Amino acid sequence: MNKEYVSYGIIGIVAGLVLGFIVGNWTAPAGGAAPQAAPGAESKAASVNSSNSGQALPPGHPPIDSGQTIPAPPLPSGAGGAPSAPMAAQAGESTELPSLDPLASSSKEERAEQKYKNIQLLRGIPSERLTKIMFAFKASLGVDCTYCHIKDQFEKDDKPQKQTARKMIQLVRDTNAKLGSMTRVTCFTCHRGQIRPAS
Repeated sequence: MNKEYVSYGIIGIVAGLVLGFIVGNWTAPAGGAAPQAAPGAESKAASVNSSNSGQALPPGHPPIDSGQTIPAPPLPSGAGGAPSAPMAAQAGESTELPSLDPLASSSKEERAEQKYKNIQLLRGIPSERLTKIMFAFKASLGVDCTYCHIKDQFEKDDKPQKQTARKMIQLVRDTNAKLGSMTRVTCFTCHRGQIRPAS
């Protein structure tokens, strides 16, 4: 292949780009804006936000005053592609995970293992905190208590989900220990109201 042909090819490409740029800018409206009406000409289409458009407002619509901003009501959960809150969180339960740390050995407060049966990983926490932790699990995964537990027999280990929950508790503890005081992870950090975290 001749070097002369390569040179002509490169010059041709550059010249084509420059010429295309000039022609494109010459034929397009300035600044890429839509064509504007001639000065003094009346616009036939009124703004949808204009109060003097002559159109009646639908029933129940708030009055429109120029210059006044009316905030929109919150979207219903799941509307417009917005992530919906977990069912339990919508019912008023919190996805905020209370501390999983045990009480100090000198504390006289009743511990979870003193009040409830078969407490393994959450030994040493205050007994009143256990229910809050369980509701945080429920809200974070968007499940009911019977997802991990047998109804009215919470101490039984018959469901594999309960073993998985114990592994997840340990994972949260280990992760928070590694992060230190910088930040804190919870079940909701990954699950976002779903049984299986989105990958």
